Amino acid sequence: MRLTKEAMKTNLKDKLHELQKKYPQEKLRVLVIKDSDLNFAFTFRRTIGVTTIESNRYNGILYQRITQDRTDFGNPNSLKVELIVNSKYFDVSTVRSLSLIKRYEI
Repeated sequence: MRLTKEAMKTNLKDKLHELQKKYPQEKLRVLVIKDSDLNFAFTFRRTIGVTTIESNRYNGILYQRITQDRTDFGNPNSLKVELIVNSKYFDVSTVRSLSLIKRYEI
């Protein structure tokens, strides 16, 4: 089953709402990155996960969804990374975090 773009947006909004209820005291941000020029690395084992963008490790990522849709051969930007982050930790992770927020926050 293929999700529509609208369904995927709604699901992300629902997840944000769920996390805001769970962490009402925290400032959460949503980033949607559709840039194939950035290098991503995801490493996971059991409950530990590390996400790096351009070889920089980012903290405070509460939720991430990675979608790669290769069904449209004319679209070179088939990778989409959606993040919900805790601003308190993500913003100070690296020097580049604020530029990512400025460019990709929705």
